[in-house]
Amino acid sequence: MGVLEHDDYAGKLLYLHSSQSSSQLVIVAQRKLETQLESYNVPFVKIDGMELEKKEVRKAIWEMSDQKPGTYPILVDMVNGKCYAGDDLQASQDTGSLQTALTTSYGSSA
Repeated sequence: MGVLEHDDYAGKLLYLHSSQSSSQLVIVAQRKLETQLESYNVPFVKIDGMELEKKEVRKAIWEMSDQKPGTYPILVDMVNGKCYAGDDLQASQDTGSLQTALTTSYGSSA
């Protein structure tokens, strides 16, 4: 069984972030994404890529999303197997397509 198939992650919305980033771009992108996720009222699992015990999880997310190690933030929709990172993540946030996709997959707890 792959690490992302574990009950903690399977069928859930995963948010990979770094609590120790020194890049202002990453810090701002993470803050924006967290604010939007909270406003969508969709449940998500926050994964700190800097935690040693999350090493295998972050590696699996980087592989699944076809991103280089050290890329943050990444959002993984485990219902649809869709990954959002970089410019694609930004564009989906700006156009509203991220909110539509996530509330369709996970509903809204509001």
